[in-house]
Amino acid sequence: MDKLKEHTALVRKRCLSDIETGDDGYKCWWPLHGSGSLNAIDLRIIADYLDELNKDWDEEVQKL
Repeated sequence: MDKLKEHTALVRKRCLSDIETGDDGYKCWWPLHGSGSLNAIDLRIIADYLDELNKDWDEEVQKL
């Protein structure tokens, strides 16, 4: 596994316990568990992960 894939997997694992479903049905990152410091790359990984998790729900919402 290359370094970026390893780092991506680590960030996803670290943030998973802080992902909640909002009132609108979308998953969001709600960091309550002390994720430590995050840099721009980490935040992009989390944003991409949320987009992936919300893909199916967003497609349903867009049909309305």
